[in-house]
Amino acid sequence: MSQIQGLRILAAVAAAFVWGVACGWAHAPFWLVVAGGLAAAAFGFWLERAALVDAETRRRPDFPLIAAAGYGFFAIIGIGLVSLSYLLGEWLNR
Repeated sequence: MSQIQGLRILAAVAAAFVWGVACGWAHAPFWLVVAGGLAAAAFGFWLERAALVDAETRRRPDFPLIAAAGYGFFAIIGIGLVSLSYLLGEWLNR
């Protein structure tokens, strides 16, 4: 599994989904949901760090922009997925 780039991100996606459902089930405040989404994004970025910051990518002159865009992408996906699964958790616990 660790040999295939991009597959490790599924662990971060699963963590974001579980976090959102758990927060929805517990009726947690939404700031906690967003914090979990950002944490899931950081987790996904960390898991894929080898692919995102390999030697070839670091040599590019726009590397800081690539790194920021990568984290921004993970943050958008993380917060969106956590928010949707939060709604699922609330629906399951009504």
